[in-house]
Amino acid sequence: MAYYVRTDVSLKLGRSQGYNEMMDRLIPVMARYGWRFVIGLQPMVGDFTKLLHVWEVDEFDDIRRGLEGCAADPEARAILTPMPELLHTEELSVMLKTPYSR
Repeated sequence: MAYYVRTDVSLKLGRSQGYNEMMDRLIPVMARYGWRFVIGLQPMVGDFTKLLHVWEVDEFDDIRRGLEGCAADPEARAILTPMPELLHTEELSVMLKTPYSR
């Protein structure tokens, strides 16, 4: 069964470019821990500081392994160094596909 990790991010105003660069470097690191980046979405109309990401993992325990691995990985920690300057909040949800999803 696949699990989906959804992150809702609230960026600080004017920090999109720095955040995009950080995520571009972080995605391959998270892939080493079993996290597959599915999609990142930003508003075309609306609150331009809001972002939504969806990641996919094969097993529920991959979520913990990915978070712990990222926290212990020197490369990941270096990539995430600017995070406090780039965003206000990040909320994480674990989700499953609905029965009508194909």
